[in-house]
Order: sequence, then C-alpha cells, then structure tokens
Amino acid sequence: MRLWHLTFAIVLIALGLTIAQDPVGVVAIIVFVTGLGEVVVGTTAILALFQTLGSLGHAKGLFAHAEALVATTVVLAVSTAIMTGWIFIGAWIVQVVVA
Repeated sequence: MRLWHLTFAIVLIALGLTIAQDPVGVVAIIVFVTGLGEVVVGTTAILALFQTLGSLGHAKGLFAHAEALVATTVVLAVSTAIMTGWIFIGAWIVQVVVA
C-alpha cells in the first residue's frame, strides 16, 4: 500500500462518517452499498452466464450438452437468489434505520 492509497482510504472513510451523521446520509450510504453490490453480483453473473453458454456451444455429446444446460440453470438460479437476497437485506436495513 502506497501513501496515496492510505490517504485516499482515510479521505473516503472521513467522507462516509461525515455523511453518516444525518439519517438521510445513512440511508444514502445504505442504498449506494446495496446498489454497488447488485452491480458487482450482476456483472459476475453475466460473465458466468457467458461462460456456461459458451460451454453449451462447445459441447460435443449429449452428456456435455446436459452438463452445460445444468450449469446455465445453476448460474441463473444462484445469481437470482443472491441478488434478491441482497436487495431484501438492503431494504431491511433501510427500514431498521428509518424506524
């Protein structure tokens, strides 16, 4: 870690703590972190989906096609579950903070 990394991290932490003094700022931080998590998980899911669809195109036999189809289904199901859970956790935290 270089000195400017440490300085940047301290500035970000100070900015976050300053914003978090106000209830509206707390909600904004929660919404930002929730949205950032959704973008990260969504991007990861799309990249994994491209890989499974690519393996479906490269499959040679019936078993390889079935394996690729199951992998695609698992990627879609798991990513949907993670993204839904993340958005519900974010909404729950906002409700706890506001109430």
